[in-house]
Amino acid sequence: MNKNIEKFYIEWKSNLDQYLKSYFQTPEGKKRKTRSSYLMLQKYVNKLISGELPEEEKIIILPGIRGVGKTTLLSQLYFFEINKPVNHLSKDINTTVDERIYISVDRLLSEDISLGEFIDYLEKNVWGNLLQNKKKILLLIDEIQYDPKWDLFLKLLFDKTKGNKNILVIATGSSAIFLNQKNKDLVRRSKTERVLPTKFCEYLTLHKDIFPEKDLSKNLARAIFHSKNAQEVFDKIKQLQSVIIKKLSTITNLNDLKKDYFYRGSFPFSAEMINESEALERIKAMILINIVQRDLILLNDFNAETLVKIPNVLFLLANSDEISIKKLSETIDLAPLTLNKILSALTDAEILYELKAYGQPYKQVKKSGKYLFMSPNIRIGLLSGVIGVDIKGKILEDYLALLFSKELYGQVDAYYDYGSGGADFIVRFKDNTEIVFEIGFSKNEINQVQTTMKKTKGRAKYGIVFGSDSLELSEDSIVKIPLDYLLLL
Repeated sequence: MNKNIEKFYIEWKSNLDQYLKSYFQTPEGKKRKTRSSYLMLQKYVNKLISGELPEEEKIIILPGIRGVGKTTLLSQLYFFEINKPVNHLSKDINTTVDERIYISVDRLLSEDISLGEFIDYLEKNVWGNLLQNKKKILLLIDEIQYDPKWDLFLKLLFDKTKGNKNILVIATGSSAIFLNQKNKDLVRRSKTERVLPTKFCEYLTLHKDIFPEKDLSKNLARAIFHSKNAQEVFDKIKQLQSVIIKKLSTITNLNDLKKDYFYRGSFPFSAEMINESEALERIKAMILINIVQRDLILLNDFNAETLVKIPNVLFLLANSDEISIKKLSETIDLAPLTLNKILSALTDAEILYELKAYGQPYKQVKKSGKYLFMSPNIRIGLLSGVIGVDIKGKILEDYLALLFSKELYGQVDAYYDYGSGGADFIVRFKDNTEIVFEIGFSKNEINQVQTTMKKTKGRAKYGIVFGSDSLELSEDSIVKIPLDYLLLL
């Protein structure tokens, strides 16, 4: 087929500004606020402009599930000169790039044009030779996983521009594809920056014009996750307590905002919707149609008969957390091996967060895993907002799983205590030290954490109970922390 790439490029580029403004601006024409991810990506653009972009930062990969705002991020980067973030962390950009292009790969494929063909056209007709190029080029690629040779394309582009600091490639795509990446050559040639659902404090900034106290989130994270012992946790949070209380006291309708966040607020698109039930249906459709039917099929691991059963797996998980692989496989008539592949794919896709059964270091425990959701919105969306009393507490566990994934990614292995009366979480660091966590809406007792800490045989540095009435140090080894404090992390 004779492909008229030039005609496509001219039409695409002439309409691009207007197309991206629909993401960059609200329907009322107001500039959208930026996520913290934008500030991180802006630094790469600054390095490109200043000529200080390291070779290993030339290709930035942004994995993330749908709905977290990856396209909005790219649109904000496209308009980076006028998109100065409206918070105290921002820095003005006084210079610019020479060439910029945003392209959505699924749009390319609808024209039967591969990503490689499109970039070859730009190199020959717009940019010039990329090896010798002196123009500052910003290339933004959306949904790159839809090109079957995307990983080879990025590898070859890196090699073609080796030694040239004048091009920055930022590519978004499915977590399932990127985090499952087996191309070691590409891993060495790129940097990965995950984009996850928003935390509560970021939801307040993006949608309610309530901005965080400087360094409060960072200092809370250090206190909770990186202290030497319980006394240090308590002392650090005690020092922050006046700032925390002052901040919480200024948030009007805090309980209403918490409910709104847990139901639909961690995805920017659903948080903006007026009708809550419509927002929940959009979240459900995003998971069941866009991710299961579009993204997971690209893995080529599942046939059609298996794919149609994945929604059943998700619905059953949404109504529980700890499962028996044998019982679940019998319920939905799937072989245990196939079910395990499904659960692994959903975890890679960052829909699920897996907790392994707790055992001794290096000892394999033959017990079914416990699966939480990467955002409470996913669980509630799948259940269309109908939450049973026995499921309500799982919403908080989902939120803590999100925090672990954001704050401790790559630093810990996460477990649950499968024994009777045990704690919700145990996180194990690389040095085999551990922290035990319990969370609930009204949680003042410490017995579950005590039970699990005994099983750690001294490896647990301390225990944390989220959901207490007040900040308190118990038994010199456990810190009780009000739930609202956690929401400011």
